[in-house]
Amino acid sequence: MSSGGDRAMGVAAAEAMLIVNPASGGGNRQGVALAEALRADAHVRAVVLDDFERLEPALREMTEAPPEVLFISSGDGTIQFVQTWLAERSGLSQQRWPMLALLPHGSTNMTAADIGLKVKGVARQVAFIRERGWRRADARVLSRPTVRVANALPGAQHGMFVGAGVLAEATLYCQQAFNRKGVRGQWGPLLTLLKVGARALLRPAGPQDVERIDRPWRMRVMADDVLMGEGWQVALLATTLHRLVLGARPFWGGCDDAGEGEGGVMRASLFGHPPPFLPRWLPVVLYGGERRRVHESMQSRCVRRLEVETDSRLVMDGEEVHVAPGQPVIIERGAAMRYLAG
Repeated sequence: MSSGGDRAMGVAAAEAMLIVNPASGGGNRQGVALAEALRADAHVRAVVLDDFERLEPALREMTEAPPEVLFISSGDGTIQFVQTWLAERSGLSQQRWPMLALLPHGSTNMTAADIGLKVKGVARQVAFIRERGWRRADARVLSRPTVRVANALPGAQHGMFVGAGVLAEATLYCQQAFNRKGVRGQWGPLLTLLKVGARALLRPAGPQDVERIDRPWRMRVMADDVLMGEGWQVALLATTLHRLVLGARPFWGGCDDAGEGEGGVMRASLFGHPPPFLPRWLPVVLYGGERRRVHESMQSRCVRRLEVETDSRLVMDGEEVHVAPGQPVIIERGAAMRYLAG
């Protein structure tokens, strides 16, 4: 297969498109095998990226005749790029955006674990695509809004999770210490949690502990124009996912009662400093119910817009995000996209 996977049949004939990033997860063998197996299907256009720079030209070609479904075999970073490109640069109306079918072929796969295609194994995925499984009466399609960092550089970015404080530091540490050494799936986040948690049990970090992952950061957080928190904070998150890594749900506050509405809600959680006794509160924070009782230093709510002033690093779906120096970060609920679950 050529690097772009282009066929003489042209873009117009494709009912589905498959994008494979072979670099995801330290070597995406499943995605490459899927592309090879679909090579003979004239109604599926497969693009195997020999270079990440090939992705945007492939997406531009797609807009000539958008497919019904765009299958993405990659990690969270590639998914984020596609979401951003569709919403900000494609020129397509929202009604013409293809459904996204996310295949968990990256390192952590947080997004795909929640809203990805639940058809497991290359052979079954090939059969599903060849049989146009998305057209079946029982096909499951989810609608979910993105999280949009409106003033990201060089332009607005769309993902499913934004984290600051310990969440950003732990994500970047996990990539360096585990993902880049071939640790995949939930093992990297689990090992990171154990490392950070063990040190926090021995002695909670303070502002002076600049080498500690779990140190607090100065933050001022406005949620829908109401002050949510100010001062030293351990972590901030905003997400439209229902479950994060390790199946965690570190958000609460009655958002389920809000219903799906226009595709779903954005949740924001803020964790103040000093943190409470972790063995008592961490299980509650990660796996409690919607009406859980939490420590007074913790809060969570449904929001449409956050304005965050902080010197903490910021990550979106595992990728660091930057804004202009001295500017607050504007995080808002983005447009809803459709995801093929199976």
